[in-house]
Amino acid sequence: MDYKNLFLCAITILSLSTLVIAQADDSLVVPSSSTFVVMPLINNNPVMKTSFGGIGMYLFDANKKDTISPPSTVMLMGLYSTNKSYIFLLPTALFLNDDYFRITGAVMTSRINNSFVYDYEGNDVTLVYSELRWMYIAEFSVQLLNNFYTGLMYTGFQTKYKFDEGSADENNITQSLFNQLGVEDNFTSSIGVKLSYDSRDYIYNASQGFNGTLRSMYFAKWLGSTNEYASIAYDFKYYHSLDSNNVLAGMLSGGNSVGDVPFSGYQVYGMRSSLRGYPTGKYRGENMLALQVEYRWNFYGRWGLVGFAGIGSIWGGENQQTEEVFEKQSLPSVGLGLRFMLSEERKINARIDYAWGKDGNEGLYLSIMEAF
Repeated sequence: MDYKNLFLCAITILSLSTLVIAQADDSLVVPSSSTFVVMPLINNNPVMKTSFGGIGMYLFDANKKDTISPPSTVMLMGLYSTNKSYIFLLPTALFLNDDYFRITGAVMTSRINNSFVYDYEGNDVTLVYSELRWMYIAEFSVQLLNNFYTGLMYTGFQTKYKFDEGSADENNITQSLFNQLGVEDNFTSSIGVKLSYDSRDYIYNASQGFNGTLRSMYFAKWLGSTNEYASIAYDFKYYHSLDSNNVLAGMLSGGNSVGDVPFSGYQVYGMRSSLRGYPTGKYRGENMLALQVEYRWNFYGRWGLVGFAGIGSIWGGENQQTEEVFEKQSLPSVGLGLRFMLSEERKINARIDYAWGKDGNEGLYLSIMEAF
């Protein structure tokens, strides 16, 4: 399926699903002020190829007398792709006691069958490998001052590598290089501190305000981690409303890791909405930085258009070979998107984004809520 037909297919699915949900929206809002939105998913990128699935999002007020807290959410997402990759994700976010407590968590299982071409020592090398991963994340934050939050967090990642999806030569070359670089199955387990400032007018579809988050994590062997190292991840988001139908948004994000950092613990380009248009997992390093901006235009009723652009870099590895293969100094991205507001009460958007990077990288994304 080429990109043109895939994009038209995505538009059709989005139109049909949003029409059904739009008609049912009022009936989905029950006396407890809960809202349920659901839609099919179709994505295309160089990693998972064409993937199909669905996403459901349940929004509810934990306490109907609480008029300050944002809606709490429980989500379920599943994708299965034409190259036999899959992702199942269950995240949740609870906002309690007039937004004094924030509790978030997620469980994920996935198998991603990667096939990446790299320029290694002047030659094109194809690495074919599968990452099988289980992820557990839990965060608890409390409001210290107005808009300031601090809390504790735990993360656990179980990663296994398999070399059985490519040709015999590709599998052998990849496994040999991974052995040479010391890439192996592992479990990373960390505790950390989370600091954040949040003055957004609405966390799920902000038009005004600032949100900055810093996560400092320590991966310790006494927690069961195979490797011992430290990592910092951060993102800073700013939103400015030009008028009721036009919003400018920007995000600076990145991270740094030091110590005995495993391959699975590297910063990964394309994660956490760092930049669309690049295959998640191809570019990795101990350090990452990305900057992007969006212009959001609500042009008619529930419909909107988005234009976005950004640039980033990822660098640093265990040795010179790792840096030479996986790092990338300059990764620009541009793209366009279409929006449809699934729930006017909760201001939840469905989105289709098409993004272009350099070196032929591109991707189509269909999901719920804004990228940041």
